[in-house]
Amino acid sequence: MSENVNDLLSDWLDDENPESKSSKDEIVEGSSEAVADTLVVHGLLADQGRRDDEQEALRLRNVMERIDSEGDAESVSLAKARLPSGRRRFAILTSGLTIAAAVLVMFVVLGPQQNVSAAMASLEKVIEAAAKPFDRSYRVSVIEEYPRGKKPRNLSQQAWEREAEEQIDGAELFVRGANQFVLTVMLRSGVMRTSGCDGEVSWAFRENGPVHVSTDLSRFRSGMPGGQQDLPFMNMHAHLSQLLNGYEVELTEEQDAANDGTVLSQLVGERQSRDVRGPKQIEIWFDAVSGTVHKMVLDGLPRGRGGPKSVMLELEDQSDLAPNFFSHEAHHEPGKRIREEGGQR
Repeated sequence: MSENVNDLLSDWLDDENPESKSSKDEIVEGSSEAVADTLVVHGLLADQGRRDDEQEALRLRNVMERIDSEGDAESVSLAKARLPSGRRRFAILTSGLTIAAAVLVMFVVLGPQQNVSAAMASLEKVIEAAAKPFDRSYRVSVIEEYPRGKKPRNLSQQAWEREAEEQIDGAELFVRGANQFVLTVMLRSGVMRTSGCDGEVSWAFRENGPVHVSTDLSRFRSGMPGGQQDLPFMNMHAHLSQLLNGYEVELTEEQDAANDGTVLSQLVGERQSRDVRGPKQIEIWFDAVSGTVHKMVLDGLPRGRGGPKSVMLELEDQSDLAPNFFSHEAHHEPGKRIREEGGQR
């Protein structure tokens, strides 16, 4: 009988006319509870794709009311005639609540996994965009300094008294792909320090000193925001494993707008352990279409080398720079003395 009921309901849901009306009435009269349960299942599944959590109870009540309102229809009238109203409503309510609970459990179990997948997909898009050889210019701003009133217990007196040599606020950062950058920052002595990497060698110099050159591409990144903490900003590919393993990354529902009207999405990374070198929290505002980072906030920077508590890097320009912009020769006068690590020439 159960198979006949299923066949009959399938024909009805598919809007197909059964061949025998008398046979249909006999099946319905003998299987009223199965009919009611199946109608509830169909109603709930039809609504599942459009449901939201706040209207779950309302949608369930609407399904119940629709079933009751169809009581004058021929098939449902026959079912009601064979089953007392109280028992019928109890059976429907029990089936409905069971299905609703199963759906709720499915969303509770699968929801976090879907969010993690979305965050990882967005992070991969950001990394791919950062690796493309496009020019981007950022302005660095200090959001908050560490208070000087009380020394944290886990910080040595030497580290507490140490003051960063660089004045990060107002620094300018230019990037092209993953391994090319130029950073200009003012030192507390009033001298400008310029450092960079052209993808083959890294370099740094003060306006009143020689140019230091190294084949170690990360040699002169210590003056960059988060550079001493190995923050994966400049070379995201090289430090991707650290970001994935050391931070819990979430794609939030927050949105912002860039100056040009571009809609920005937000990724937030929370440091999972003190053993991870890096800020406590990283916020990345990016173009969800292209993956370009428009704003990055580094909050809770380690204090081992002095410096601010939190800084922000904000995109200012995406105009093309000169082809040799990331070589040191483009930033100083000819004839400046060059020093290579391990020797001088």
